[in-house]
Amino acid sequence: MVLFRLNINFLKLEKKQVYTRLYLFSIVAILMLTVSLHAIAKIDPATVAGLWLFEEDGGDIAKDSSDAGNHGTIAGPKKWQEGKFGSALEFNGSDVYVEVEANDSIILEELTIVAWANLKPSQGTRWQSIMMRGQNPRNYLLVVDKDSQTLQLSMTRAADGGFGGPIGGPVITDGDWHHLAGVFGEDGFIIYADGEEVGRQNYAKPSLNANPSRMRIGDGSDGGHQCDGLLDEVGLFNVPLSQDDIKSIMSEGLESATGFLAVEPENKLTTTWGKLKTGLYSELQN
Repeated sequence: MVLFRLNINFLKLEKKQVYTRLYLFSIVAILMLTVSLHAIAKIDPATVAGLWLFEEDGGDIAKDSSDAGNHGTIAGPKKWQEGKFGSALEFNGSDVYVEVEANDSIILEELTIVAWANLKPSQGTRWQSIMMRGQNPRNYLLVVDKDSQTLQLSMTRAADGGFGGPIGGPVITDGDWHHLAGVFGEDGFIIYADGEEVGRQNYAKPSLNANPSRMRIGDGSDGGHQCDGLLDEVGLFNVPLSQDDIKSIMSEGLESATGFLAVEPENKLTTTWGKLKTGLYSELQN
């Protein structure tokens, strides 16, 4: 009987060691995955000022999946639908928007804004802002024009306080998905629809002042530009990306292009360890 109990205790010890090793292996595997994703990313992760992938499917926070920490607060009714990559956030054309508090990382002279959008028409009614920092003066604005329903990139020029930026391309409020991008850089102000350049103006330094200073996704910084439809894969970069980079983001998604994940490794570790502990406890009771 004593020998039998010793054998049981030995088996339990072996099981504990196995599960401990499995946990350690999970940590190493997840860390290796994270390092590998950053290593093969086409776009330098350090250039990311914010990634809002809208994979939350609940809650009041739109998580920034980058290291910038620009998590946004979701206003209005919260609904998620099927997006281009996972889930998309639904905007109701009235009171839904994502607000990111003012901070140095979103004050930009050069930048790239990207997003997937599936929007309803608003011709003659209102603009639909994909992303905006400051109403007047404004640092940057990527928006659907009220009259033409095409893409527009806008900013306040630092030199004279006037508005500038290109407008053009196809109608994008047709109830279908379109990839939209706006770029500020030495090559000019450039807009892309579905990976193709549709407008350009010469570069002029934008005003870094913004009133109000916050940034919003899905509405103007001071309201009145509400999106009506779905947004997904919204990104802000502190450099002007190339057309090839924008096409990579469009086809492969922001996670693949940047190496950032919608769910952080520490959350995965917590979940993994929780499952292992549950399994370990169950096994040791048998």
